[in-house]
Amino acid sequence: MPPGLSRSRWEIHREDMTRLCAEMDRQRGQAERRWEDLQERSDASRPDYDAETQRFNREVLLRMEKTYANLNATLVYVGEELAELKAAVNAQTEAIMKLVDRFEDWEKRQLG
Repeated sequence: MPPGLSRSRWEIHREDMTRLCAEMDRQRGQAERRWEDLQERSDASRPDYDAETQRFNREVLLRMEKTYANLNATLVYVGEELAELKAAVNAQTEAIMKLVDRFEDWEKRQLG
């Protein structure tokens, strides 16, 4: 445009839009470069991540196996204890019933 002439609103808008598009393209390029850099770093650390994940999973499985074994042993022990307690309760119940029978027999003899 020759010097001294004023620009129209359309020309001003077109120049602003051209600058805006150029800025957006520049920012998009920067974002793409950042994304590529992030992807490269992620790909580089993937083997370490996979190895650490495998170690973690192995450790968790070992702990779960130990816990299951301990739980199983505890359940066997509790089962044995319950069987002994049941036998003791049955023996005490039988002894109490014999005493009750003796007292009933004694009361019958006293009244009769």
